[in-house]
Order: sequence, then structure tokens, then C-alpha cells
Amino acid sequence: MTFDLEVKEVAIRQAARVYTYYEHRIPGLGERFIAALEEGYSMLRKTPYFQVRQAPYRYLKLRKFPYRLIYEVQDQSVIVYQVRHTRRRSQRKFGP
Repeated sequence: MTFDLEVKEVAIRQAARVYTYYEHRIPGLGERFIAALEEGYSMLRKTPYFQVRQAPYRYLKLRKFPYRLIYEVQDQSVIVYQVRHTRRRSQRKFGP
């Protein structure tokens, strides 16, 4: 079974800022971030229930980057709300 994936506009903007930051720092690093992000999205489409959970939100840490996806599973859809740095102060709504 494959889940539908919806990425909220705020998460898209956050990912774009991270891409720009990494690409300016080291050319090609932004592309590697996008590849890790796409890998995360692919995992969520296949197995969204096997990730860390703080009801009702779940978290998936990206490989090799200090970022995580904050998402929620609703029926057959996965909704990504944020792409957040792991050291950034959490928002009360989304938990740690």
C-alpha cells in the first residue's frame, strides 16, 4: 500500500531555505540535502507508521542531515507540516 503525500507550503519554503544555505556553503551539498529529503518522502509514502510518534504528530530524521520531517497520518494520506533542524527550539503544537 502506498500513501498519498501532501507537503504543506511552509515545509516547502523551509526545505528551499535549507537547500539554499547548503548550496552556498558547499556547491552540491544542497543537492545532497534534496536527495535525503526525497528519500524521506519515499519512506513516508511506504511506511509512515514506523517513525517516532508524539500524538498525533510523527517525526522522521533525514539521513546525514540534522533535519527531521514533522508529519501526520490521516487515513491514506501523509501530511508534512515542517522540515525542522533538530537543534531548533520546538513549537508547542508539534512537540519536541
